[in-house]
Amino acid sequence: MWLVFNVFCIYLFLWPFVSHAEINEINRPTVGIIRWDAWNLINGQYDAISYYSHRAMSPEHFHYRLPFFAKINSDTNVTINGDTQEIMDEEILYAKFAGFDYWAFDTYCAFGPNCTTNSSYCVQYYKQTSNQYCPQNPAYGLNRYLSSQYVSLINFTFVLLGSSPCDDKFQESYIEFMIHPQFQTVLDGRPLLYLFQFDDEEAQLCGGGWHGSGQVFNNFRQKVINRGLKNPYMVLMDGDIERCKTNAAAIGFDAISSYGIGGGGTIEGSPFSDEVQRSEQWWNAAIQSGAKVVVTLPTGWDPRPRYEHPVPWVNQGPEHFLQPTAEELQNFFKNSIQLTCMNKNITEAQTIIVYAWNESSENGASLIPSIGNGTYYVRALSEILPMSC
Repeated sequence: MWLVFNVFCIYLFLWPFVSHAEINEINRPTVGIIRWDAWNLINGQYDAISYYSHRAMSPEHFHYRLPFFAKINSDTNVTINGDTQEIMDEEILYAKFAGFDYWAFDTYCAFGPNCTTNSSYCVQYYKQTSNQYCPQNPAYGLNRYLSSQYVSLINFTFVLLGSSPCDDKFQESYIEFMIHPQFQTVLDGRPLLYLFQFDDEEAQLCGGGWHGSGQVFNNFRQKVINRGLKNPYMVLMDGDIERCKTNAAAIGFDAISSYGIGGGGTIEGSPFSDEVQRSEQWWNAAIQSGAKVVVTLPTGWDPRPRYEHPVPWVNQGPEHFLQPTAEELQNFFKNSIQLTCMNKNITEAQTIIVYAWNESSENGASLIPSIGNGTYYVRALSEILPMSC
């Protein structure tokens, strides 16, 4: 009931801006946040990813991390289904209230029953991410967002995954989305795109190697331009800075970033200040690397649900960081934005990417309102965002 009341209050607060929500070019970095939509039912059944996500979050001691729309049936049983228009509308209002400019939707292959696919690119992605990482409807969040009456309140872009972005059909679908008025741009109108989990095997399938893949992506750029859009600003994600810089240059990408920082912490739980320190070390090393950079900001790391109930696509331990306080989170955001403001020649896109909105089984402090935290984090961020240089 309290979360519903909060949404109603936020709705009343935002109502004057619903019809005038264009994000103006002003003197501040934009703030995006990653979405991993793995919290849905299909015909009353969980698909491959959602089943394991649901199982990992079912024990009572993890219920506090469940997204606000989950239903607790018992100490060991929960129902999680975010695939409704009402829930998406609430999420948009929460994200807007927090001050986010855009969602970066994880975007990858859809599979049929029993992980079937006719795409060699999707087969490669399945092999890379291992057994059972084969969602049947990975775009449910994107589709609900695009059909929302509040779509103009927050922009969107994609974190493209694997080699599927090399496929002509996938590329054409991306361009259709890029034409949408809410698609996030940087540098006076260049569509913003991220690419993650693109390694040697993906480069080989994409274009026979890194050089050939560069040609494929250059052709994609030209397709975008031919449709009347500006040259897309493309960012490669890889936590290894030097490797990311080398590979980004090989495929002609504009900047480097990372999908969070990943790992770290202790079994007992390290203080969040340690996570901040690790992140700031990454930021400084990336800026000193000579590459253009989009700063990544991880709000937490705590894969204990996946350690206790393993998921088949990744092997993670119990090491984790404690959740941040509101003040710690606010200062972390302020530091990342100030760093981005102060290094405009390197952070030229003037945007940061946050991990994450709804990675609830891996990130110990996902920012989507949750059963335990309520609106604690979105309220904390609403006090500082947007933040000018």
